[in-house]
Amino acid sequence: MKRRHIAVEILPRALWIIMAICLYMSQHFANEPPILTENILIMSFGIPLVIGGLLTWIYVGYYMRRALFDKTLVTDGPFKYVRHPVYLGIHIMLTGIGLLFFSYIWFAVMLVIVLIWYLDGRIEERQMIELHGSAYFDCRERTGMFIPKI
Repeated sequence: MKRRHIAVEILPRALWIIMAICLYMSQHFANEPPILTENILIMSFGIPLVIGGLLTWIYVGYYMRRALFDKTLVTDGPFKYVRHPVYLGIHIMLTGIGLLFFSYIWFAVMLVIVLIWYLDGRIEERQMIELHGSAYFDCRERTGMFIPKI
């Protein structure tokens, strides 16, 4: 197997650490205590998003377990619709958390994080092309990166 540059191995993990630090800092410097919003309408959107994002993450994990051990390309379950359903589930969950605590800074940071996830996803896709070749190209043609193709 071809040896990868060290940046390809370290960058995705570094981006996750940067993301966690940014989200923590957004709450820490918000000048407001992190309390739940009192707006019932916003809570009625936030709670299902948190639960839905968490369930999506668990659902994706069920399908990914096989690929973690035998390095096969998973094209069923949530991967039938999007190539990065883990990021999608986490983003849905974090959007719900942002609504529950209603922090403007949280959403500003989330915009930056979407860019980080995009860059991380591109790195992962290069690795998948190296590992699976034309099978992954076919998968890319059928599915969207984060949002299902219509």
